[in-house]
Amino acid sequence: MPSFRYLVLAGALALGGQVAPALADQAAHVRNAEEFLRLARAQQLATPVYAQVQDMFAQRFTQLQGGQKQQALLDSYQARANAALDKAIGWDKLKPELVKLYIGQFTEQELRQLIDFYQSPLGRKVLTQLPELNMRSAQIAQSKLEAAVPEVNRLLDDMSKALEAKKE
Repeated sequence: MPSFRYLVLAGALALGGQVAPALADQAAHVRNAEEFLRLARAQQLATPVYAQVQDMFAQRFTQLQGGQKQQALLDSYQARANAALDKAIGWDKLKPELVKLYIGQFTEQELRQLIDFYQSPLGRKVLTQLPELNMRSAQIAQSKLEAAVPEVNRLLDDMSKALEAKKE
């Protein structure tokens, strides 16, 4: 009869044999997610936020009539704002979360297919055109939404009146 120690060791070895390929698969899955994010230029995701904050500081500087003599002060505060943003949304902060997101949504094979697509001429074109298309699509939706705003506001008022009437 085998000893308990032998059974534990045999079980650990059996599990280790199953875990090693799983860890290798997980590592490949993570590498594929990272490669996809690189191709999709996800590291630039926060760039508009940085630009917006820089603009806020520049506008406030102009409003307060900061001049050339105070330019160093503006530059200093903009650099400090960038450092604060880096702590919150720098690529080193976003990347691990985005990798988790993508490996949770796409299989390793699907990520490989996305990588292959984004490396193709059409995929590169999509990456180039997508920001503009998204912006223009949002503008189209916004313009269409404006037509519905009066009706939605009227319905909101009607609901408020109906609720008030039910209270009486």
